[in-house]
Amino acid sequence: MNTIIETPVKKKRAIIKEKTSATERAIMQNEPRRRERANTKENTSKDERAISLKKTITYQRATNVEKTNCKERPTIEDRLTVRMLVRAREDFQDMRKKMDNRIGRKADGTDQELTEARAFNRDDLLMFTTIADNCREQEKEIGKMLKKTLKRFPVYTEYLLHVKGVGEIAAGWIIGEFDIEKATTVSKMWQFAGLNPGSVQGSKAIDKSKYKPSMGEIVKEYTTKKGEEKYLVLTSEMIKADKLTEGFTSPFNKNLRTALVGVLADGFIKQQNYYAMEFYYPYKARLEQEENTVLHVSKDAAWKEVSKGHRDRAAKRYMIKMFIKDLYAAWREIEGLPVREPYQVEYLGHKHG
Repeated sequence: MNTIIETPVKKKRAIIKEKTSATERAIMQNEPRRRERANTKENTSKDERAISLKKTITYQRATNVEKTNCKERPTIEDRLTVRMLVRAREDFQDMRKKMDNRIGRKADGTDQELTEARAFNRDDLLMFTTIADNCREQEKEIGKMLKKTLKRFPVYTEYLLHVKGVGEIAAGWIIGEFDIEKATTVSKMWQFAGLNPGSVQGSKAIDKSKYKPSMGEIVKEYTTKKGEEKYLVLTSEMIKADKLTEGFTSPFNKNLRTALVGVLADGFIKQQNYYAMEFYYPYKARLEQEENTVLHVSKDAAWKEVSKGHRDRAAKRYMIKMFIKDLYAAWREIEGLPVREPYQVEYLGHKHG
């Protein structure tokens, strides 16, 4: 009988094969468990991420609402800051324009075509040029400051910023000069901006020492730059609401009217925005055919017979009035204040004020 003697090599191979088979079986047996754990882990991670994301979004929404609700409304100081920035920029702009004009430069820094020679030596010309350039840089810096400050006002971020043709400077004039809490009606805003063609009680500035009760009701007292103590007195005399009357204080904000009718209106027309297309051009075309009369060069004349400039200014005023009408409603709503229809609409049944 032959005996098969297993060599060490064969034993080693058998052991390796057995181990390999055992390992493979173990791997095959454990593979579903690993996959199951991996899938479970992955699903858990996905669920956790989804829940976490949902919680984050919910938290962010809640935080945003809380921030909106808790955010302090712009203060009087904020409005005064805007007003000061706008006026400071205007001061630098005025100085820059005057200096450029004196040394014969245009707004863009190029030379003007002068009718008379303005000879300055090189050093003096460089000095004047430096002053003008510094003013120009200050204008730019103040513009950046103003843009940043305007973001404190919801009426800017939620409304004015989205009106085509309204830039930071125009927004600064609007926010810095109008007091929306006092403007309980749009008619008051029109009056303040010099866009009311009617009549109002005239006010006079009277020295305290010369005041008598018969002169009228004291509105406020103040001290002039020269140190004179005065009363602002509301008289019983009626004056034009959109004109300056000799002996009386201005019944409107002159700088604001210039900013709105003289600057903003041109921006609307240049941008061809909603107010230009819906109000300026149609109103101007209507006046060109209008038989009704208006005071023109100290005498009555039909609208169609007055100068183009007269009709143009009238159309711009009307366009800005319609803009202020929308601004009033939007601003009061943003601030949570009640909104009223214009007097002409509420009481007289007119479609527009």
